[in-house]
Amino acid sequence: MMMQIPQTVIDEVIARADIVETLSKSIKLKRSGQNYFACCPFHNEKSPSFAVSPVKQIFHCFGCGESGNVLSFVMKYNAWDFISALKNLAQATGVTLPEDPGLVKLSREQQQEHKQHKLSLQQTINNTVAYFQSQLKQQPQAMAYLSKRGLEKNTIERFALGFAGVGFQNLARCFTDYTSNKLLLDAGLVVDNQQGKRYDRFRERIIFPIKNVKGEVIAFGGRVIDKGEPKYLNSPETELFSKSREMYGLCEARLAIRDCNQAIVVEGYMDVIALHQSGITNTVATMGTALSEEQLKILFRLADKVTFAFDGDNAGKKAAWRALERSIAQVTDIKSVDFLFLPQEHDPDSYIRHYGVAEFKHKLNSSALGLISFLLNQLGSEVALHTAEGKARLISLVKPYLEQIKAVALQVMLKDQLAQTVSLDPGVVESILNNRSRFAFYNRKLNSSSSGTRESKQQWSGSPLGVNQLQSLVKSLMLNPRLSREFPVPELEVLDKLDMELQKLCSLISYLEANCDDFSDIDLNYVLTIAPFEEFNLSDLYGAVSQEQAQYSTVFSLPPPSYREILDKLFYGKKRKRPPKMTEDRG
Repeated sequence: MMMQIPQTVIDEVIARADIVETLSKSIKLKRSGQNYFACCPFHNEKSPSFAVSPVKQIFHCFGCGESGNVLSFVMKYNAWDFISALKNLAQATGVTLPEDPGLVKLSREQQQEHKQHKLSLQQTINNTVAYFQSQLKQQPQAMAYLSKRGLEKNTIERFALGFAGVGFQNLARCFTDYTSNKLLLDAGLVVDNQQGKRYDRFRERIIFPIKNVKGEVIAFGGRVIDKGEPKYLNSPETELFSKSREMYGLCEARLAIRDCNQAIVVEGYMDVIALHQSGITNTVATMGTALSEEQLKILFRLADKVTFAFDGDNAGKKAAWRALERSIAQVTDIKSVDFLFLPQEHDPDSYIRHYGVAEFKHKLNSSALGLISFLLNQLGSEVALHTAEGKARLISLVKPYLEQIKAVALQVMLKDQLAQTVSLDPGVVESILNNRSRFAFYNRKLNSSSSGTRESKQQWSGSPLGVNQLQSLVKSLMLNPRLSREFPVPELEVLDKLDMELQKLCSLISYLEANCDDFSDIDLNYVLTIAPFEEFNLSDLYGAVSQEQAQYSTVFSLPPPSYREILDKLFYGKKRKRPPKMTEDRG
Protein backbone atom coordinates (compact mmCIF):
# COMPACT_ATOMS: atom_id res chain seq x y z
CA MET A 1 0.00 0.00 0.00
CA MET A 2 1.31 3.43 -0.94
CA MET A 3 2.25 5.67 1.93
CA GLN A 4 -0.45 8.33 2.48
CA ILE A 5 0.91 11.78 3.31
CA PRO A 6 -1.43 14.70 4.12
CA GLN A 7 -1.16 17.74 1.87
CA THR A 8 -0.45 19.91 4.93
CA VAL A 9 2.71 17.90 5.60
CA ILE A 10 3.80 18.17 1.96
CA ASP A 11 3.26 21.93 2.06
CA GLU A 12 5.32 22.17 5.25
CA VAL A 13 8.25 20.32 3.65
CA ILE A 14 8.18 22.63 0.62
CA ALA A 15 7.91 25.72 2.85
CA ARG A 16 10.89 24.69 5.00
CA ALA A 17 13.14 23.62 2.11
CA ASP A 18 14.56 26.93 0.86
CA ILE A 19 14.83 26.57 -2.89
CA VAL A 20 18.08 28.53 -3.23
CA GLU A 21 19.83 26.55 -0.52
CA THR A 22 18.59 23.22 -1.84
CA LEU A 23 19.42 23.88 -5.51
CA SER A 24 22.85 25.24 -4.62
CA LYS A 25 23.85 21.72 -3.56
CA SER A 26 23.32 20.51 -7.12
CA ILE A 27 24.00 23.47 -9.42
CA LYS A 28 26.05 26.66 -9.26
CA LEU A 29 23.74 29.63 -8.73
CA LYS A 30 24.75 33.25 -9.28
CA ARG A 31 22.73 36.14 -7.93
CA SER A 32 21.46 38.83 -10.29
CA GLY A 33 19.08 41.35 -8.78
CA GLN A 34 16.38 39.63 -6.76
CA ASN A 35 16.82 36.28 -8.49
CA TYR A 36 19.51 33.66 -9.03
CA PHE A 37 20.63 32.24 -12.38
CA ALA A 38 22.51 29.15 -13.59
CA CYS A 39 23.01 27.03 -16.67
CA CYS A 40 20.02 24.70 -16.83
CA PRO A 41 20.71 21.18 -15.53
CA PHE A 42 17.95 19.79 -17.74
CA HIS A 43 19.41 20.72 -21.12
CA ASN A 44 22.78 21.75 -22.54
CA GLU A 45 23.38 25.48 -22.73
CA LYS A 46 26.30 27.90 -22.51
CA SER A 47 24.45 31.02 -21.33
CA PRO A 48 22.48 30.83 -18.04
CA SER A 49 18.72 30.84 -18.65
CA PHE A 50 17.71 28.92 -15.55
CA ALA A 51 16.17 31.35 -13.03
CA VAL A 52 15.41 30.77 -9.35
CA SER A 53 13.14 33.10 -7.39
CA PRO A 54 13.76 33.11 -3.62
CA VAL A 55 10.64 35.25 -3.15
CA LYS A 56 8.24 32.95 -5.04
CA GLN A 57 10.29 29.81 -4.19
CA ILE A 58 10.09 28.57 -7.79
CA PHE A 59 12.45 27.92 -10.71
CA HIS A 60 11.98 28.38 -14.44
CA CYS A 61 14.21 27.75 -17.45
CA PHE A 62 13.62 30.15 -20.32
CA GLY A 63 15.42 27.74 -22.65
CA CYS A 64 13.66 24.40 -22.23
CA GLY A 65 10.61 25.52 -20.27
CA GLU A 66 11.16 23.34 -17.19
CA SER A 67 9.66 24.92 -14.09
CA GLY A 68 8.37 24.07 -10.64
CA ASN A 69 9.10 24.24 -6.94
CA VAL A 70 11.84 22.74 -4.80
CA LEU A 71 10.13 19.33 -4.64
CA SER A 72 9.64 19.03 -8.39
CA PHE A 73 13.30 20.04 -8.93
CA VAL A 74 14.57 17.31 -6.62
CA MET A 75 12.36 14.77 -8.42
CA LYS A 76 13.49 15.81 -11.91
CA TYR A 77 17.16 16.32 -11.11
CA ASN A 78 17.62 12.99 -9.32
CA ALA A 79 15.03 11.02 -11.30
CA TRP A 80 13.32 10.16 -8.01
CA ASP A 81 9.69 9.35 -7.48
CA PHE A 82 7.51 11.63 -5.36
CA ILE A 83 7.93 9.73 -2.08
CA SER A 84 11.72 9.43 -2.38
CA ALA A 85 12.11 13.14 -3.11
CA LEU A 86 9.75 14.12 -0.29
CA LYS A 87 11.56 11.89 2.20
CA ASN A 88 14.90 13.39 1.20
CA LEU A 89 13.66 16.95 1.67
CA ALA A 90 11.84 16.07 4.90
CA GLN A 91 15.03 14.63 6.35
CA ALA A 92 17.00 17.71 5.34
CA THR A 93 14.44 20.10 6.82
CA GLY A 94 13.58 18.18 9.98
CA VAL A 95 9.95 17.50 9.06
CA THR A 96 8.55 14.24 10.41
CA LEU A 97 6.55 12.29 7.84
CA PRO A 98 3.71 9.95 8.86
CA GLU A 99 5.08 6.56 9.83
CA ASP A 100 4.79 3.68 7.42
CA PRO A 101 3.03 0.95 9.45
CA GLY A 102 5.23 -1.65 7.78
CA LEU A 103 8.43 -0.10 9.11
CA VAL A 104 9.99 -0.66 12.50
CA LYS A 105 10.15 2.57 14.48
CA LEU A 106 13.68 3.58 15.47
CA SER A 107 14.64 5.75 18.38
CA ARG A 108 16.51 9.01 17.78
CA GLU A 109 19.73 7.33 18.87
CA GLN A 110 19.13 4.39 16.53
CA GLN A 111 18.39 6.75 13.65
CA GLN A 112 21.64 8.59 14.31
CA GLU A 113 23.58 5.32 14.46
CA HIS A 114 22.01 4.20 11.21
CA LYS A 115 22.91 7.48 9.52
CA GLN A 116 26.49 7.28 10.80
CA HIS A 117 26.80 3.69 9.61
CA LYS A 118 25.79 4.69 6.07
CA LEU A 119 28.34 7.52 6.11
CA SER A 120 31.04 5.09 7.26
CA LEU A 121 30.05 2.63 4.53
CA GLN A 122 30.35 5.41 1.97
CA GLN A 123 33.81 6.37 3.20
CA THR A 124 34.95 2.75 3.11
CA ILE A 125 33.82 2.46 -0.51
CA ASN A 126 35.49 5.77 -1.42
CA ASN A 127 38.82 4.52 -0.01
CA THR A 128 38.42 1.31 -2.01
CA VAL A 129 37.78 3.24 -5.24
CA ALA A 130 41.05 5.11 -4.79
CA TYR A 131 42.90 1.85 -4.11
CA PHE A 132 41.52 0.10 -7.21
CA GLN A 133 42.39 3.12 -9.37
CA SER A 134 45.97 3.15 -8.09
CA GLN A 135 46.30 -0.58 -8.84
CA LEU A 136 45.16 -0.14 -12.44
CA LYS A 137 48.07 2.20 -13.16
CA GLN A 138 50.49 -0.44 -11.87
CA GLN A 139 49.11 -3.26 -14.00
CA PRO A 140 50.35 -3.18 -17.63
CA GLN A 141 48.24 -6.23 -18.43
CA ALA A 142 45.05 -4.51 -17.33
CA MET A 143 45.90 -1.29 -19.17
CA ALA A 144 46.69 -3.31 -22.30
CA TYR A 145 43.29 -4.99 -22.08
CA LEU A 146 41.47 -1.65 -21.87
CA SER A 147 43.55 -0.26 -24.72
CA LYS A 148 42.70 -3.31 -26.82
CA ARG A 149 39.03 -2.64 -26.14
CA GLY A 150 39.55 0.86 -27.53
CA LEU A 151 39.16 2.87 -24.31
CA GLU A 152 40.90 6.24 -24.15
CA LYS A 153 42.61 7.67 -21.08
CA ASN A 154 39.95 10.31 -20.40
CA THR A 155 37.21 7.66 -20.67
CA ILE A 156 38.99 5.48 -18.12
CA GLU A 157 39.26 8.44 -15.78
CA ARG A 158 35.67 9.58 -16.33
CA PHE A 159 34.28 6.20 -15.31
CA ALA A 160 36.92 5.82 -12.53
CA LEU A 161 37.94 2.35 -13.71
CA GLY A 162 40.27 0.35 -11.50
CA PHE A 163 41.80 -3.09 -11.08
CA ALA A 164 41.72 -5.79 -8.41
CA GLY A 165 44.97 -7.70 -8.58
CA VAL A 166 46.05 -11.28 -7.98
CA GLY A 167 45.73 -12.46 -4.38
CA PHE A 168 43.05 -13.05 -1.80
CA GLN A 169 43.64 -10.17 0.63
CA ASN A 170 44.81 -7.21 -1.41
CA LEU A 171 42.50 -4.81 0.42
CA ALA A 172 44.54 -5.44 3.57
CA ARG A 173 47.03 -2.98 2.05
CA CYS A 174 44.54 -0.17 2.40
CA PHE A 175 42.69 -1.29 5.55
CA THR A 176 44.99 -2.13 8.47
CA ASP A 177 42.07 -3.70 10.37
CA TYR A 178 41.17 -5.87 7.37
CA THR A 179 40.34 -9.05 9.30
CA SER A 180 38.03 -7.34 11.80
CA ASN A 181 36.57 -4.44 9.82
CA LYS A 182 32.79 -5.08 9.69
CA LEU A 183 32.27 -2.24 7.22
CA LEU A 184 34.18 -4.19 4.56
CA LEU A 185 31.69 -7.02 4.96
CA ASP A 186 28.66 -4.72 5.06
CA ALA A 187 29.85 -2.99 1.87
CA GLY A 188 30.18 -6.34 0.08
CA LEU A 189 33.92 -5.92 -0.45
CA VAL A 190 34.96 -9.10 1.36
CA VAL A 191 33.55 -12.57 2.03
CA ASP A 192 33.87 -14.59 5.25
CA ASN A 193 33.85 -18.32 4.52
CA GLN A 194 32.58 -21.09 6.79
CA GLN A 195 36.02 -21.55 8.27
CA GLY A 196 36.02 -17.92 9.34
CA LYS A 197 38.65 -16.87 6.84
CA ARG A 198 38.19 -13.56 5.03
CA TYR A 199 39.07 -12.88 1.41
CA ASP A 200 38.44 -10.15 -1.19
CA ARG A 201 35.29 -10.48 -3.30
CA PHE A 202 36.98 -8.94 -6.36
CA ARG A 203 40.23 -10.51 -7.62
CA GLU A 204 42.00 -10.33 -11.00
CA ARG A 205 39.27 -8.16 -12.50
CA ILE A 206 38.79 -4.79 -14.14
CA ILE A 207 36.72 -2.81 -11.64
CA PHE A 208 33.74 -0.69 -12.67
CA PRO A 209 32.59 1.63 -9.87
CA ILE A 210 28.80 1.87 -9.77
CA LYS A 211 27.47 5.35 -8.94
CA ASN A 212 24.08 6.57 -7.84
CA VAL A 213 22.50 9.60 -9.52
CA LYS A 214 24.32 11.89 -7.06
CA GLY A 215 27.68 10.62 -8.34
CA GLU A 216 28.51 8.66 -5.18
CA VAL A 217 30.11 5.25 -5.71
CA ILE A 218 27.88 2.74 -3.94
CA ALA A 219 29.02 -0.62 -5.36
CA PHE A 220 31.36 -2.30 -7.87
CA GLY A 221 31.25 -4.52 -10.90
CA GLY A 222 34.23 -6.63 -11.90
CA ARG A 223 35.16 -8.24 -15.24
CA VAL A 224 37.78 -10.91 -15.80
CA ILE A 225 40.56 -10.09 -18.26
CA ASP A 226 41.26 -13.61 -19.43
CA LYS A 227 39.19 -16.74 -19.09
CA GLY A 228 37.24 -17.24 -15.92
CA GLU A 229 33.77 -17.54 -14.46
CA PRO A 230 31.71 -15.64 -13.86
CA LYS A 231 32.71 -13.14 -16.53
CA TYR A 232 31.03 -10.34 -14.57
CA LEU A 233 30.73 -10.14 -10.79
CA ASN A 234 28.75 -7.48 -8.94
CA SER A 235 28.60 -6.30 -5.35
CA PRO A 236 25.77 -7.84 -3.32
CA GLU A 237 22.90 -5.63 -2.22
CA THR A 238 23.78 -3.38 0.71
CA GLU A 239 22.29 -0.43 2.57
CA LEU A 240 23.64 1.76 -0.22
CA PHE A 241 23.07 -0.46 -3.24
CA SER A 242 19.90 -1.97 -4.71
CA LYS A 243 20.26 -3.82 -8.00
CA SER A 244 16.62 -3.24 -8.92
CA ARG A 245 16.88 0.56 -8.55
CA GLU A 246 20.34 1.52 -9.78
CA MET A 247 21.63 1.49 -13.36
CA TYR A 248 25.21 1.62 -14.49
CA GLY A 249 26.03 4.89 -16.24
CA LEU A 250 22.87 6.75 -15.18
CA CYS A 251 24.88 9.40 -13.36
CA GLU A 252 26.83 10.15 -16.54
CA ALA A 253 23.86 9.69 -18.90
CA ARG A 254 21.09 11.55 -17.09
CA LEU A 255 21.40 14.92 -18.82
CA ALA A 256 21.89 13.36 -22.25
CA ILE A 257 18.79 11.22 -21.75
CA ARG A 258 16.79 14.37 -21.02
CA ASP A 259 18.23 16.19 -24.05
CA CYS A 260 17.63 13.29 -26.45
CA ASN A 261 14.32 12.34 -24.82
CA GLN A 262 15.53 8.78 -25.22
CA ALA A 263 17.37 6.27 -23.03
CA ILE A 264 19.35 3.40 -24.57
CA VAL A 265 19.62 0.32 -22.36
CA VAL A 266 22.40 -2.20 -23.02
CA GLU A 267 23.54 -5.34 -21.20
CA GLY A 268 27.20 -4.77 -20.33
CA TYR A 269 29.28 -2.12 -18.60
CA MET A 270 31.76 -2.09 -21.49
CA ASP A 271 28.87 -1.41 -23.87
CA VAL A 272 27.91 1.66 -21.84
CA ILE A 273 31.47 2.98 -21.78
CA ALA A 274 32.08 2.32 -25.49
CA LEU A 275 28.86 4.10 -26.51
CA HIS A 276 29.61 7.07 -24.24
CA GLN A 277 33.11 7.35 -25.71
CA SER A 278 31.55 7.32 -29.20
CA GLY A 279 29.27 10.20 -28.32
CA ILE A 280 26.13 8.18 -27.58
CA THR A 281 25.97 9.37 -24.00
CA ASN A 282 22.30 8.57 -23.29
CA THR A 283 23.21 4.93 -22.55
CA VAL A 284 22.81 2.89 -19.34
CA ALA A 285 22.95 -0.78 -18.32
CA THR A 286 21.19 -2.94 -15.77
CA MET A 287 23.14 -4.66 -12.99
CA GLY A 288 23.51 -8.07 -14.54
CA THR A 289 19.83 -8.80 -13.92
CA ALA A 290 16.64 -8.30 -15.89
CA LEU A 291 15.30 -4.77 -16.13
CA SER A 292 13.04 -4.01 -13.16
CA GLU A 293 9.81 -2.01 -13.19
CA GLU A 294 11.42 0.53 -10.85
CA GLN A 295 14.33 1.07 -13.27
CA LEU A 296 11.93 1.59 -16.16
CA LYS A 297 9.94 4.13 -14.12
CA ILE A 298 13.16 6.06 -13.47
CA LEU A 299 13.98 6.12 -17.18
CA PHE A 300 10.45 7.17 -18.11
CA ARG A 301 10.74 10.08 -15.70
CA LEU A 302 13.71 11.25 -17.74
CA ALA A 303 12.53 10.49 -21.28
CA ASP A 304 9.56 9.41 -23.37
CA LYS A 305 11.38 6.65 -25.24
CA VAL A 306 13.47 3.70 -24.06
CA THR A 307 15.41 1.61 -26.59
CA PHE A 308 16.82 -1.78 -25.61
CA ALA A 309 19.97 -2.54 -27.62
CA PHE A 310 20.95 -6.06 -26.64
CA ASP A 311 23.42 -8.62 -27.94
CA GLY A 312 22.37 -10.63 -30.97
CA ASP A 313 22.76 -14.02 -29.25
CA ASN A 314 20.08 -16.07 -27.52
CA ALA A 315 20.88 -14.51 -24.15
CA GLY A 316 20.28 -11.07 -25.64
CA LYS A 317 16.93 -12.14 -27.06
CA LYS A 318 15.88 -13.57 -23.71
CA ALA A 319 16.91 -10.34 -21.99
CA ALA A 320 14.87 -8.35 -24.52
CA TRP A 321 11.80 -10.51 -23.92
CA ARG A 322 12.11 -10.02 -20.15
CA ALA A 323 12.37 -6.28 -20.79
CA LEU A 324 9.17 -6.43 -22.85
CA GLU A 325 7.37 -8.23 -20.04
CA ARG A 326 8.46 -5.53 -17.59
CA SER A 327 7.59 -2.72 -19.99
CA ILE A 328 4.22 -3.67 -21.40
CA ALA A 329 2.20 -2.47 -18.42
CA GLN A 330 4.09 0.83 -18.21
CA VAL A 331 4.03 2.02 -21.81
CA THR A 332 1.50 4.70 -22.69
CA ASP A 333 0.54 6.45 -25.89
CA ILE A 334 3.40 8.86 -25.05
CA LYS A 335 5.93 6.64 -23.27
CA SER A 336 7.24 3.94 -25.62
CA VAL A 337 9.86 1.21 -25.87
CA ASP A 338 11.54 -0.44 -28.84
CA PHE A 339 14.14 -3.15 -29.38
CA LEU A 340 17.33 -3.24 -31.46
CA PHE A 341 18.80 -6.65 -32.22
CA LEU A 342 22.39 -6.74 -33.45
CA PRO A 343 23.93 -9.53 -35.54
CA GLN A 344 24.43 -12.68 -33.48
CA GLU A 345 28.19 -12.27 -33.20
CA HIS A 346 28.06 -8.67 -31.94
CA ASP A 347 27.26 -6.62 -28.87
CA PRO A 348 27.02 -2.78 -29.07
CA ASP A 349 30.71 -2.39 -28.16
CA SER A 350 32.01 -4.78 -30.83
CA TYR A 351 29.51 -3.52 -33.41
CA ILE A 352 30.77 0.05 -33.09
CA ARG A 353 34.41 -1.04 -33.28
CA HIS A 354 33.67 -3.12 -36.38
CA TYR A 355 31.20 -0.90 -38.28
CA GLY A 356 31.61 2.54 -36.71
CA VAL A 357 29.36 4.78 -34.65
CA ALA A 358 27.53 6.22 -37.68
CA GLU A 359 26.35 2.78 -38.75
CA PHE A 360 25.23 2.00 -35.20
CA LYS A 361 23.18 5.21 -35.06
CA HIS A 362 21.66 4.38 -38.44
CA LYS A 363 20.72 0.90 -37.24
CA LEU A 364 19.31 2.37 -34.05
CA ASN A 365 17.00 4.66 -36.03
CA SER A 366 16.05 2.29 -38.85
CA SER A 367 16.05 -1.26 -37.49
CA ALA A 368 14.59 -1.09 -33.98
CA LEU A 369 11.35 -3.04 -33.56
CA GLY A 370 8.42 -1.50 -31.75
CA LEU A 371 6.83 -3.31 -28.83
CA ILE A 372 3.92 -4.63 -30.93
CA SER A 373 6.13 -5.95 -33.73
CA PHE A 374 8.51 -7.65 -31.30
CA LEU A 375 5.62 -9.18 -29.35
CA LEU A 376 3.91 -10.61 -32.43
CA ASN A 377 7.19 -11.77 -34.00
CA GLN A 378 8.22 -13.59 -30.84
CA LEU A 379 4.86 -15.20 -30.09
CA GLY A 380 4.32 -15.94 -33.78
CA SER A 381 7.58 -17.90 -33.87
CA GLU A 382 6.16 -20.24 -31.22
CA VAL A 383 3.15 -21.38 -33.28
CA ALA A 384 2.46 -22.77 -36.75
CA LEU A 385 0.89 -19.70 -38.36
CA HIS A 386 0.15 -21.56 -41.59
CA THR A 387 -2.50 -23.60 -39.73
CA ALA A 388 -5.85 -22.55 -38.27
CA GLU A 389 -4.84 -24.07 -34.95
CA GLY A 390 -1.65 -22.02 -34.90
CA LYS A 391 -3.55 -18.80 -35.53
CA ALA A 392 -6.00 -19.62 -32.75
CA ARG A 393 -3.08 -20.36 -30.45
CA LEU A 394 -1.48 -16.99 -31.28
CA ILE A 395 -4.65 -15.12 -30.31
CA SER A 396 -4.69 -16.89 -26.96
CA LEU A 397 -0.99 -16.13 -26.40
CA VAL A 398 -1.43 -12.43 -27.19
CA LYS A 399 -4.48 -11.94 -24.97
CA PRO A 400 -2.72 -11.79 -21.54
CA TYR A 401 -0.23 -9.23 -22.87
CA LEU A 402 -3.00 -7.19 -24.47
CA GLU A 403 -4.81 -7.04 -21.13
CA GLN A 404 -1.75 -5.47 -19.51
CA ILE A 405 -1.55 -2.57 -21.98
CA LYS A 406 -3.11 0.58 -20.56
CA ALA A 407 -2.42 2.70 -23.65
CA VAL A 408 -5.68 2.84 -25.64
CA ALA A 409 -4.14 3.59 -29.04
CA LEU A 410 -1.52 0.87 -28.58
CA GLN A 411 -4.24 -1.64 -27.72
CA VAL A 412 -6.11 -0.80 -30.91
CA MET A 413 -2.99 -1.14 -33.06
CA LEU A 414 -2.06 -4.47 -31.49
CA LYS A 415 -5.54 -5.85 -32.19
CA ASP A 416 -5.37 -4.58 -35.77
CA GLN A 417 -1.95 -6.12 -36.44
CA LEU A 418 -3.00 -9.36 -34.74
CA ALA A 419 -6.02 -9.53 -37.04
CA GLN A 420 -3.78 -9.06 -40.09
CA THR A 421 -1.40 -11.74 -38.85
CA VAL A 422 -4.14 -14.35 -38.40
CA SER A 423 -6.08 -13.20 -41.53
CA LEU A 424 -9.31 -12.48 -39.68
CA ASP A 425 -11.64 -9.50 -39.59
CA PRO A 426 -10.68 -7.12 -36.73
CA GLY A 427 -14.21 -7.37 -35.34
CA VAL A 428 -13.98 -11.16 -35.18
CA VAL A 429 -10.62 -10.99 -33.39
CA GLU A 430 -12.09 -8.42 -31.00
CA SER A 431 -14.97 -10.75 -30.20
CA ILE A 432 -12.64 -13.68 -29.58
CA LEU A 433 -10.41 -11.59 -27.30
CA ASN A 434 -13.52 -10.47 -25.39
CA ASN A 435 -14.77 -14.06 -25.12
CA ARG A 436 -17.70 -13.16 -27.39
CA SER A 437 -17.58 -15.94 -29.92
CA ARG A 438 -21.32 -15.43 -30.49
CA PHE A 439 -20.62 -12.23 -32.43
CA ALA A 440 -18.07 -14.02 -34.61
CA PHE A 441 -20.57 -16.82 -35.21
CA TYR A 442 -23.36 -14.45 -36.24
CA ASN A 443 -21.00 -12.30 -38.26
CA ARG A 444 -20.26 -15.34 -40.42
CA LYS A 445 -23.99 -16.06 -40.68
CA LEU A 446 -24.75 -12.51 -41.76
CA ASN A 447 -22.02 -12.54 -44.36
CA SER A 448 -23.21 -15.80 -45.81
CA SER A 449 -26.86 -14.78 -45.79
CA SER A 450 -26.15 -11.49 -47.54
CA SER A 451 -25.80 -13.43 -50.76
CA GLY A 452 -29.32 -14.94 -50.34
CA THR A 453 -31.57 -15.15 -53.41
CA ARG A 454 -34.61 -13.05 -54.12
CA GLU A 455 -36.69 -16.20 -53.71
CA SER A 456 -35.51 -16.73 -50.14
CA LYS A 457 -36.35 -13.13 -49.26
CA GLN A 458 -39.88 -13.60 -50.54
CA GLN A 459 -40.35 -16.35 -47.95
CA TRP A 460 -39.98 -13.80 -45.17
CA SER A 461 -43.20 -13.53 -43.19
CA GLY A 462 -42.31 -10.77 -40.77
CA SER A 463 -43.69 -7.24 -40.56
CA PRO A 464 -42.59 -4.66 -43.13
CA LEU A 465 -39.82 -2.30 -41.99
CA GLY A 466 -40.39 1.39 -42.63
CA VAL A 467 -37.53 3.87 -43.00
CA ASN A 468 -38.58 5.86 -39.93
CA GLN A 469 -38.83 2.72 -37.82
CA LEU A 470 -35.40 1.54 -38.99
CA GLN A 471 -33.85 4.90 -38.15
CA SER A 472 -35.53 4.86 -34.74
CA LEU A 473 -34.10 1.42 -33.99
CA VAL A 474 -30.59 2.33 -35.11
CA LYS A 475 -30.64 5.64 -33.26
CA SER A 476 -31.84 3.94 -30.07
CA LEU A 477 -29.10 1.33 -30.38
CA MET A 478 -26.44 4.02 -30.83
CA LEU A 479 -27.73 6.01 -27.86
CA ASN A 480 -27.82 2.87 -25.73
CA PRO A 481 -25.70 0.03 -27.17
CA ARG A 482 -26.62 -2.17 -24.18
CA LEU A 483 -30.07 -2.37 -25.73
CA SER A 484 -28.57 -4.85 -28.23
CA ARG A 485 -28.43 -7.47 -25.47
CA GLU A 486 -32.18 -7.35 -24.85
CA PHE A 487 -33.18 -9.54 -27.80
CA PRO A 488 -31.21 -12.39 -29.44
CA VAL A 489 -30.43 -12.21 -33.13
CA PRO A 490 -32.44 -14.86 -35.04
CA GLU A 491 -31.02 -18.25 -35.89
CA LEU A 492 -29.79 -18.99 -39.40
CA GLU A 493 -33.05 -20.43 -40.74
CA VAL A 494 -34.83 -17.15 -39.86
CA LEU A 495 -31.87 -14.91 -40.74
CA ASP A 496 -31.74 -16.27 -44.30
CA LYS A 497 -35.30 -15.17 -44.94
CA LEU A 498 -35.01 -11.60 -43.70
CA ASP A 499 -35.07 -8.47 -45.84
CA MET A 500 -31.58 -7.15 -46.68
CA GLU A 501 -31.98 -4.06 -44.48
CA LEU A 502 -33.03 -6.28 -41.57
CA GLN A 503 -29.97 -8.44 -42.10
CA LYS A 504 -27.81 -5.32 -41.86
CA LEU A 505 -29.66 -4.36 -38.68
CA CYS A 506 -28.82 -7.81 -37.26
CA SER A 507 -25.19 -7.28 -38.18
CA LEU A 508 -25.19 -3.95 -36.32
CA ILE A 509 -26.91 -5.51 -33.29
CA SER A 510 -24.36 -8.33 -33.13
CA TYR A 511 -21.45 -5.87 -33.31
CA LEU A 512 -22.87 -3.62 -30.58
CA GLU A 513 -23.65 -6.58 -28.33
CA ALA A 514 -20.09 -7.87 -28.56
CA ASN A 515 -18.13 -4.64 -28.36
CA CYS A 516 -19.99 -1.63 -27.03
CA ASP A 517 -21.33 -0.40 -23.72
CA ASP A 518 -21.66 3.28 -24.61
CA PHE A 519 -21.89 5.47 -27.69
CA SER A 520 -18.19 6.34 -27.32
CA ASP A 521 -17.30 2.66 -27.92
CA ILE A 522 -18.78 2.61 -31.43
CA ASP A 523 -16.33 2.47 -34.34
CA LEU A 524 -18.25 4.24 -37.12
CA ASN A 525 -15.85 3.20 -39.88
CA TYR A 526 -16.27 -0.44 -38.97
CA VAL A 527 -20.07 -0.12 -38.64
CA LEU A 528 -20.24 1.38 -42.13
CA THR A 529 -18.57 -1.75 -43.52
CA ILE A 530 -20.89 -4.27 -41.82
CA ALA A 531 -24.16 -2.30 -42.01
CA PRO A 532 -24.24 0.00 -45.07
CA PHE A 533 -27.95 0.86 -44.91
CA GLU A 534 -29.45 1.98 -48.21
CA GLU A 535 -32.60 3.60 -46.78
CA PHE A 536 -30.79 6.40 -44.91
CA ASN A 537 -27.34 7.90 -44.33
CA LEU A 538 -25.80 6.15 -41.31
CA SER A 539 -22.99 8.72 -40.99
CA ASP A 540 -25.52 11.56 -40.70
CA LEU A 541 -27.47 9.68 -38.05
CA TYR A 542 -24.24 8.98 -36.13
CA GLY A 543 -23.38 12.69 -36.30
CA ALA A 544 -26.80 13.66 -34.98
CA VAL A 545 -26.47 11.27 -32.05
CA SER A 546 -22.99 12.58 -31.37
CA GLN A 547 -24.29 16.14 -31.25
CA GLU A 548 -27.12 15.13 -28.92
CA GLN A 549 -24.60 13.41 -26.65
CA ALA A 550 -22.39 16.51 -26.57
CA GLN A 551 -25.29 18.87 -25.86
CA TYR A 552 -27.11 16.53 -23.48
CA SER A 553 -30.22 17.09 -25.62
CA THR A 554 -31.23 13.47 -26.26
CA VAL A 555 -35.00 13.24 -26.52
CA PHE A 556 -35.51 9.78 -28.02
CA SER A 557 -34.52 6.27 -27.04
CA LEU A 558 -36.66 3.15 -27.15
CA PRO A 559 -37.28 1.50 -23.79
CA PRO A 560 -36.26 -2.19 -23.68
CA PRO A 561 -39.84 -3.59 -23.73
CA SER A 562 -40.73 -1.59 -26.85
CA TYR A 563 -37.44 -2.57 -28.49
CA ARG A 564 -38.09 -6.25 -27.87
CA GLU A 565 -41.67 -6.04 -29.13
CA ILE A 566 -40.67 -4.28 -32.37
CA LEU A 567 -37.91 -6.81 -33.16
CA ASP A 568 -40.21 -9.73 -32.37
CA LYS A 569 -42.74 -8.49 -34.93
CA LEU A 570 -40.06 -7.66 -37.51
CA PHE A 571 -38.28 -11.00 -37.27
CA TYR A 572 -41.21 -13.36 -36.65
CA GLY A 573 -44.28 -11.50 -37.93
CA LYS A 574 -46.33 -11.86 -34.76
CA LYS A 575 -46.03 -11.35 -31.06
CA ARG A 576 -44.71 -14.43 -29.33
CA LYS A 577 -43.39 -15.44 -25.96
CA ARG A 578 -40.67 -13.08 -24.82
CA PRO A 579 -37.25 -14.57 -25.63
CA PRO A 580 -34.70 -15.01 -22.84
CA LYS A 581 -32.78 -11.82 -22.06
CA MET A 582 -29.12 -11.79 -23.09
CA THR A 583 -26.88 -11.88 -20.02
CA GLU A 584 -23.92 -9.53 -20.12
CA ASP A 585 -20.54 -11.20 -20.27
CA ARG A 586 -17.77 -8.66 -20.60
CA GLY A 587 -14.99 -11.21 -20.32
